[in-house]
Amino acid sequence: MRPNILRKTLVINSLLFFALLISILFSLLEGTTSVGFWDLLNSTLYETSSTGVSTIVFSYRLPRILLACIAGAGLACSGVVFQGVLRNPLADPYIIGIAAGGALGAVTSISLLKSNGLFMTSISSFVGSLVAVALVYGLTLLRKNSTYINTVILAGIIVGSLMNATMLLIMSVSGSHELQRVLFWLMGDFSLADYEQIMFSGPIVIAGFLLIYLNANRLNVLALGDEFASTLGVDVTKRRLLLMTIASLITGSVVSVSGTIGFVGLVAPHSMRLLFGPDHRILLPTAFLGGAIFLVISDTVARLVAYPVELPVGVVTALSGGPFFLYLLLRNQN
Repeated sequence: MRPNILRKTLVINSLLFFALLISILFSLLEGTTSVGFWDLLNSTLYETSSTGVSTIVFSYRLPRILLACIAGAGLACSGVVFQGVLRNPLADPYIIGIAAGGALGAVTSISLLKSNGLFMTSISSFVGSLVAVALVYGLTLLRKNSTYINTVILAGIIVGSLMNATMLLIMSVSGSHELQRVLFWLMGDFSLADYEQIMFSGPIVIAGFLLIYLNANRLNVLALGDEFASTLGVDVTKRRLLLMTIASLITGSVVSVSGTIGFVGLVAPHSMRLLFGPDHRILLPTAFLGGAIFLVISDTVARLVAYPVELPVGVVTALSGGPFFLYLLLRNQN
């Protein structure tokens, strides 16, 4: 990386990282019970604050904030990859049926297997996401003479529709208790976050991001078209499959612990692209941090805006994502 690009990247990401820390601090302090900054500091450094403060901060708020960071960063990073590889500005992490597969896995665990543990539900969801990705890639390989990008999108729509239909069938015969759990999970939720989920999803998201960032230059080339990439010596088929597989694993791990949270993989990449340009060497880390900021703020709003009722975070991201894309539509027409 050239020195000027490196310098620009460091400055931008330092500012975004500081903004993320501010967002995390605000989310730790605010909630149904406000926590003073000095109480938080004493609880962290000296363990002199009340047990109630420690319980609120470290048992409830911190796990959900960390999980929101992981989920937001992972979905934003995956969104960048799918938009670049598929050369489609509307592509998101769920475009190849990952969300539908994860949802089917979770519904199967809750309704049919009667699983009460969050970890088993997360594992079932992750397996469902992997099955969806495998089916999409399998259908793509069967159509060797067709346009790869169009085939991936169409296969994703087909697999997603079939899995959604199966999920609705299972839900229709489920009991009311299981149905309530399923609906809350499908809307995206961090209220039951724990450190076990963080340890499951966090390493996958971080490792996946690092692998994708090592391919940032190749992603720049792929976004310009297959023919151009081939003339520069890039093995388009293998590189695209590698990047999409990594992004799919990231998305599957996020869906398995947070449910389906829409618009993060669209809002964060487009926002960072508008601010800092399309160069993936800059876009990937800024989207990674921007997605974390966006989801931490959204989760905080979900906890506070309708107090004493807590909204699913997916509702907040959808309400904020809709106007953002209306703005993009009007902006492109001018």
